[in-house]
Amino acid sequence: MFPEKTNPFKMEKLFRNKKGVSVKAYKGDAMTLLAMNLDKSLIENFTGFTIRVTPPSDPGGPERKPFFLFNRFTYDDDVLKKNNIDLKKVKFITTDLFPIQKFRWVHTPATNHNINLMIFGKYVYEITPRYLVDDMLQPLDHSLTVKFSFDISPFRKGNFQIGFTRGFIESQAYSRHFGLNNNTRPNKTDLIFDIQAKSGPRDVDKKKNPALADYTFEDQHRWLGWQARERLIELLQETLANKDLSLDVFAFDLDEPVICDTIIKLAKEGRARVILDNSDGHTKAGRFEIKFAALYNEQAADNKTLARGCFKALAHSKVFIQKLKGKPCKVLTGSTNFSTNGIYINANHVLVFTDKEVAKLYENVFDKCFSQSLMDEFSKTEFAINDSLFTKVKIPDITIRFSPHSKTVAEKFFKLIHDRILQAKSDVLFAIMKDSSQSSILDAVMEQVKSDKIFTYGITDTIGDKTKIFLYKPDSKRGVRIAGRPGQFILPPPFDKENDIPGISVHHKFVVVDFKGSNPVVYCGSSNLAFTPEQRNGDNLLEIRDADTVTAFAVEAIRLVDHFQFRNAQFLAQQKNTDSNKKPSTIHLHGSKEKNWVKAYYDKDDLLFLERTLLIK
Repeated sequence: MFPEKTNPFKMEKLFRNKKGVSVKAYKGDAMTLLAMNLDKSLIENFTGFTIRVTPPSDPGGPERKPFFLFNRFTYDDDVLKKNNIDLKKVKFITTDLFPIQKFRWVHTPATNHNINLMIFGKYVYEITPRYLVDDMLQPLDHSLTVKFSFDISPFRKGNFQIGFTRGFIESQAYSRHFGLNNNTRPNKTDLIFDIQAKSGPRDVDKKKNPALADYTFEDQHRWLGWQARERLIELLQETLANKDLSLDVFAFDLDEPVICDTIIKLAKEGRARVILDNSDGHTKAGRFEIKFAALYNEQAADNKTLARGCFKALAHSKVFIQKLKGKPCKVLTGSTNFSTNGIYINANHVLVFTDKEVAKLYENVFDKCFSQSLMDEFSKTEFAINDSLFTKVKIPDITIRFSPHSKTVAEKFFKLIHDRILQAKSDVLFAIMKDSSQSSILDAVMEQVKSDKIFTYGITDTIGDKTKIFLYKPDSKRGVRIAGRPGQFILPPPFDKENDIPGISVHHKFVVVDFKGSNPVVYCGSSNLAFTPEQRNGDNLLEIRDADTVTAFAVEAIRLVDHFQFRNAQFLAQQKNTDSNKKPSTIHLHGSKEKNWVKAYYDKDDLLFLERTLLIK
């Protein structure tokens, strides 16, 4: 659908060498999914992949040095001793000595190295299979290396952008950079605060990152908010800088300091309107939304430009509508609440359309909601009854649905999405905050997880419900469904202690269907995909039929599952351990005597085989 001139990157590209090694690279939002493959004749003594990366250099500047990607696992003491490796002398555990024992990896720049330096452009990857013979790590065989360049940059295609938050406050990388400080604001009382203020001193080894010996809230926010924050801030700054621009805002949670400060500044100049939720959770004493409303009404040029309401239950959309001389020109939407939790704690997404027709649609909906009485009648409007379909050149092929709907309307499109999920030909991937609500859509997702017909992989925020955690099961093609907060667990060595997640971890609401098929689609936005909320909440649900966009969401799902699946496994293992004083044993890479991990990728009855063959095709 997109002409090549509006698509400066390729969604995916296969690279191979003559020896039987191949890599397929998939472009996500400022990240790359690397899918590796070996001819079966090359798996004897295979011990993993070494990945070397060279970042792009600035024009006219010195070349940046290559580096090996980090690993966390090492071989056991016997293998280390045999290879004369002294861990005390190894500054970083990297894949030159400790290969990745997986057939895929998601590489996100500015995660482990200089986190304040977001380098985008053509990265050079050198991926080499490594071999362990009688527990001796063999030297790099460059004749087996697959070397290629691939673009890593924020997702932009024509007049459409995506931004994901990082959602990794519970991670080794965050702890290494910021220590055990999970506070993203200075206190529970100040709505707007100085983000350049010191957030904390590092309480970990300063030698690993001396640039952040002390760090600010801005340092934290920039790392945690990642590309979603970038898209939010740039739209706000663009609006504030141009007196001809104004902003209409749908907000549920509202307490992020830069967002709140900018909206207030715009309101002072008569360039803002806000619809702010006032359901029970947002009207209690001390809530930041009450403080925002008071400040807005005190400083706005017209305090009638703030409307508070909640439809039948919640005003749950999270939307910016930018207008040029009163005419809508750009819209930002998605799952991301305009709060410190929404951007810096939760895993979330934003979508940006620089398109007058899409922006006009959202503006029309805004006007039909700008009072409680209008919200009460919204389900009777054309915007709640009819689908809004766009098939244009510079934005994806999309359908947008606005709620609350009548029961009849909800039943109709729930069945369409339910059937599409169950009719998937190749894969279903998802990240959903809550999947236990009454919903034929969520029922279809869980049915696919339990099935072995297609590749199914996903995550929810569910905490502590071990009956719903489906980890990888050897000799089975059943899907994976894990929790963003599995419950209390202790990470085994060599992992350091991590932060607790102060709130929801996975706040996404998206389902990908057939990202490797001929008819890919992703359902996303603010909707919780539940039947009753779709009849009571003000939400927007987007159906996007574009291969590049669907791929970006698929990479995001894989990134999250990869991160939390290990933590789920530790939770379940420690639940079975009746000895509370027993510490989990150190986890090591598989040595020469442990080759079953490789064989699973070549067993046609195993999920890992399905994964390997799906991603490399």
